[in-house]
Amino acid sequence: MADLLIRNIDPELKRLLEERARTHKQNLSEEAKSLIRKGLTLPEDGVKLGTWLFNLVPSEFRNDDLTFEYEGPQSPPPDFE
Repeated sequence: MADLLIRNIDPELKRLLEERARTHKQNLSEEAKSLIRKGLTLPEDGVKLGTWLFNLVPSEFRNDDLTFEYEGPQSPPPDFE
């Protein structure tokens, strides 16, 4: 496993991280790793939301119109009249 050292952390930021770690019942390192992992899964600037959502669906489950088969009881469409 590699180590990561982050210097010159703002005291308020560290306090918030410690508070969040306590809330999630994790140590400081585990909470920091969790936040970094979560941050890296967010779309990058310039990526449109639709593209980002489309890329969340694995390619084997995609088709031209991104429809999904539903196996369950069918309900009638709502009557808006």
